[in-house]
This record gives sequence, C-alpha cells and structure tokens, in this order.
Amino acid sequence: MRLRSNILVSTVILAVLGAIWFIPLYALIVGAIKSLADAMSNPLLNPPLELDVGTLKRAFDLLAGAMINTGIVTIPAAFISVFLGSLAAFAIYLKGGKVSDYLPPLIAITTYIPYQALVVPLVSLIRVIEEALKITLYDTLHGLFILFLLYFTPMATLLMFIFTNNLPREVIEAALVDGMKPLTAYRKVALPLLSPGFVATLIFMLINMWNNFFIPLSITRGYEKHITLKIFSYVGQAGTIYNEMFAAALIGSLPPLIIFIVMGRYFVRGLLAFTGGGR
Repeated sequence: MRLRSNILVSTVILAVLGAIWFIPLYALIVGAIKSLADAMSNPLLNPPLELDVGTLKRAFDLLAGAMINTGIVTIPAAFISVFLGSLAAFAIYLKGGKVSDYLPPLIAITTYIPYQALVVPLVSLIRVIEEALKITLYDTLHGLFILFLLYFTPMATLLMFIFTNNLPREVIEAALVDGMKPLTAYRKVALPLLSPGFVATLIFMLINMWNNFFIPLSITRGYEKHITLKIFSYVGQAGTIYNEMFAAALIGSLPPLIIFIVMGRYFVRGLLAFTGGGR
C-alpha cells in the first residue's frame, strides 16, 4: 500500500513537472504558426485563429546561414574539447596522488566562475594571439571556435575526470606493465571503457555551445555567426515581430533537441556508467 502511494505521488510530481516543462514549448509552437496580427492580438497560449506556416519558412530562410555557421563551429569545438579533456583527465588519473586530489577541484572552481566574468580576459587573450601571430581572430568563425575551446575544455576535463576516476586501475596498470605507452593505453584501453562518458560529455558540450549567447556576442559583430545572436536580432528597437521570433526560437532549439533525442540513450548510459548502474 505504501509502495503504491509512493508511486502515485511520484507520478503526479512527474506529470506536474512535465506540464511545466511543456508550457514554454507549447507557447513556441503556437506562436510560430500564428500570423503577426494574431500573435499580437490574442493571448500567448491561445491557439491560432488561422494557421500561418509561412512564418516558419520565412524564419528558416533567415536562420539557415547562422545555423550552418553555428554547426561549423560547435561540432568540431565540442569534439576537440572533449578529446583534449579526456586526455587531460587520463593524465591526471595516471599521475594520481596530490595531483588528482587538488587539480580537479581547482578546475572545478574555474568552471563554476560565471563565463560573463571570464569572457573579457579570454577576448583580451584572443587579441594578444592576433598580434603575436599576425592573424585575424576577432569577428571570425575560427576566433569563436578558439574561444569556445578555451572556455569549455576545462569543463570537459572536469566531466571526463569524473568518468575516468571510475576506470579499473588494475586494467590500466596491467597495460602499462605490459609495455604500453600512456598514449597507447589511453587509445586502446581507456578510451573504449570511457566511450559512454565521452558521448555523454560530448552531448553536454554540443548543447552548451549551441545555446551559448554571451561568448559569441563578445567576439563577433552582427548576427550571422551564431544562432542565438540571430534569434536575438528579432528583438528590435522599433518593435518585435513576435510570430517570427517564436518561429526562430523553435527552429533554433530543434538541433540540440534532436541531438538529445537521437543520442539520449548514450547520455543515460554514460550517467549509469558513472553511478555504477551500467556494470
């Protein structure tokens, strides 16, 4: 009887949380298929008086370039940051001792600092690199790529260390005793064992880079180099085109949503591997 009541309470709580989560999504969908007059005259959550699918098409045409640019930057940046983070985490794991006791908490401190406080020093560093190498990084896709790497690689290192710390040490030590070099042990032994954590961290990095607003705002001009900036451009000084803004926000949120739906089971598998549920 007690178990049934607990299940009922849990179900009700999950249903309420699901409904709360669904309200913004419903508002986006409904707003995206309204005409401008309909969106401005009717309450936000009211269904459209007449479907206007053309709003979605217009928004997609305007967003296409920014979405391509965002993919060009975020996909390789996410892969490389997680790869570098896994290498660094494996090195900390091998070193052990005080390094593994004190270095991860220091990395955690840097990742918990709001990125708004770190962006100005990072952009200044980009300027220094520009002057030293005589290349243009500010207001470029490769400059945004480097800034994403600089900010997100420590976070990827911290997350990968959590997974790396669960590796069976006897297996790694046996590989090293057999004559494997650390990089070979990482590639042939550690990386296959870390694959659930690697994929989970990769999904997390992709979603964070795609949804990031302040970093692209700080290093680029205009709105075409990142999807969040393009969506922000719908908020104008002369007024807001509400239906197209809703359509743009809906379209811009679909890629990370699709990534999570397609790869969600790997994300869950990574979390289970971390908690021990996958063994």
